[in-house]
Amino acid sequence: MSNTISGTSSTANTASTTKNTNTTSGNSLGKDDFLQLLVAQMQNQDPLNPTDSKESIAQLAQFSALEQMTNISTSMDALNATMTYQSQLSSLSQGAAMIGKWVSGVDTDGETTIEGTVEAAKWLDGDPKLQVRKADGNLVDLELGMITSVQDQQTSTTDTTTDTTTDTAAGAA
Repeated sequence: MSNTISGTSSTANTASTTKNTNTTSGNSLGKDDFLQLLVAQMQNQDPLNPTDSKESIAQLAQFSALEQMTNISTSMDALNATMTYQSQLSSLSQGAAMIGKWVSGVDTDGETTIEGTVEAAKWLDGDPKLQVRKADGNLVDLELGMITSVQDQQTSTTDTTTDTTTDTAAGAA
């Protein structure tokens, strides 16, 4: 009879140690902890009053559900990481497609207009940014989401093109 009491006392100490260990690591039991508790319960049950088979089945079902939820959570974390990477890659590709184009946009302060030719696309501080060369020669960063207009070239109000076809034709004659 003293052996049964010692065994029960030992089980109580194991359960309390397991609980304290898990409390410090995030207040939750993982599937391994749940399985260890289930095995300890089965090993230390009273032989004169064994665990009801319905309770055992219910605990196994809980364990199975816990394992499935853990696997789903892990898969969702991996999917989230993949989607974040794909989104970043897509944003950077959109920015790269604008290199050489004239853009107009608003700075992050919401008041300053930035206009110029895109020279580079980069990822900075968690956001896609374009390096824009302004008319005064300064290079500034413009967030991709703050662009208001994109053109192949800056439109000019004065036509400065020269007709070289006449010079070529006159030189050949």
